[in-house]
Amino acid sequence: MKTTLEAVIVPVGGAPYPKTLEADENGSFLRALQECVGGRIEPMGCLFDDAPTVYCNEEGKLAGSGCRPNRAIYATEAMASVGYTSPNDPSRAVRPDELYDIVFGDMVCVGFDPETGEDRDITPEERGRVTERFGSRESIESGEMEVLRIHLLARHR
Repeated sequence: MKTTLEAVIVPVGGAPYPKTLEADENGSFLRALQECVGGRIEPMGCLFDDAPTVYCNEEGKLAGSGCRPNRAIYATEAMASVGYTSPNDPSRAVRPDELYDIVFGDMVCVGFDPETGEDRDITPEERGRVTERFGSRESIESGEMEVLRIHLLARHR
């Protein structure tokens, strides 16, 4: 039975970093994943098509959750080509680089084995994808900046 799981944490306001998660007494990593995001987990399959799987706090956007804005998620060509719906206009697909979502709270990224349906260690290639997408200063500040932009636009309407 596997007792550790290699992951990458994408913290609010910081660069992604590796972390080794410990299994509980039943061999489950659920509790460790939940601790990483500060609550119940929700997968975000749109980010890397589950390679790696990204989990966030499922209640991150709810008032009182205490989760701060982390990263803005901008639509990719792949998201547009498969028809992800635009949050700004539900009658059309997203456009590349359009704001798709804002993640609140820390994220945890792990590998996923589609044959078993189980989480697995994140690979070096997957770790590189996470760092490339979420490691720049622009990405680190994107969640806070988009929330501020939305509030400013709402004030001027």
